[in-house]
Amino acid sequence: MNITTIVYYYAILCTIAGGFILLITLSNVIWLSHTLFPKPLKKGPKVSVLIPARNEEKRIIPCLESLLVQDYQNYNIYLYDDDSTDGTGKILDHYAREYPGFVHVIHGEPLETGWFGKPHAMQKLLERSDGVYVLFTDADTLHKPDSIGRAVALAQRYEADLVTGYVHHTTGSFGEAQIIPSIYLLTMVAMPLWLVPYTKSPAISHAIGQFMLFKAIKFVRFGGYARVKHEVTEDVRVARLFKKAGHRIIFADLKPSVDCRMYDSYKSAKLGIAKNVFDYFDHNALLLLGATAAVPLFFFIPLIGMFWVPAGFAASQPFFNISVIFMLYSWILVTIERSLPWYVPLIYPLVMVNVLSAAWRAFAAQLTGKALEWKGRPLR
Repeated sequence: MNITTIVYYYAILCTIAGGFILLITLSNVIWLSHTLFPKPLKKGPKVSVLIPARNEEKRIIPCLESLLVQDYQNYNIYLYDDDSTDGTGKILDHYAREYPGFVHVIHGEPLETGWFGKPHAMQKLLERSDGVYVLFTDADTLHKPDSIGRAVALAQRYEADLVTGYVHHTTGSFGEAQIIPSIYLLTMVAMPLWLVPYTKSPAISHAIGQFMLFKAIKFVRFGGYARVKHEVTEDVRVARLFKKAGHRIIFADLKPSVDCRMYDSYKSAKLGIAKNVFDYFDHNALLLLGATAAVPLFFFIPLIGMFWVPAGFAASQPFFNISVIFMLYSWILVTIERSLPWYVPLIYPLVMVNVLSAAWRAFAAQLTGKALEWKGRPLR
């Protein structure tokens, strides 16, 4: 087999890969749209909203204000001041005084050996909560009045023990737009979300820590966040273990009800992705190497081949063209469905470069024994 034939079959393989990505992306867009049908409830079982907060004085007030005006009538709020060094604790205490018996504050307890900060904070919140459901959400989220009601409606409609999903992620800069879309890569490339509630395989599960509604009694019996006390991507890990234990998960579109600006700059976004992405590869260097090889093979080389191929390889070019068109359509679908900046489909190679460089940064830190830090705490 000569080189021309090899390149020809490689171009066909790129087309198949692009078509598969488009198919997965399209099926997930349809599924997420389907999850919007249940009407948010106004009455139902008690929900405890649980929020860990570490140095969140700039974000916690809008979050709390949005949660105080929910349409849902049966809920309360628990806040954990995770050893903050700014004014977070004072803000939380103010709300607890203003809303006695409704807003509860736990001031940080010493971080126990073997725990990372966020799982520790969430476990303490879980232990104090009293709801039939517990809703873990982040201090940088903004909730529409139907946020809690939508989550409970989804839990009841799909008989789910865990409701999670994509919130609306906002980007405030071009730098953020190069990185934030990377959180959708799994559901573009490999994860059929519509299978999550209908299969028993823990591998087919996904979660976003910005919004996770658990059926409380089942989560407590499961062991809560103590099961993932030393995990960076505690949201994904706990979802996999929870499903492995026989519980049902629904991954839904929460965009109409919750907004979140995860990071406020390119630098913070890069660090945030770095702490998560290599952990998502299960600290497996071979998987990272495989992904690093696959990205140029299936994302970059076809893009080059669309505009130029050496003499004698012209038969391969139409397949490169189709591959790139499939990839662009996939990104266009995600951009429209997730309300991303319009230019994201044009810069998807930058997204890929950034996510891989973040993963390698985390790998290098692990290799040299230099722990990455998040909010002033080492992650090792």
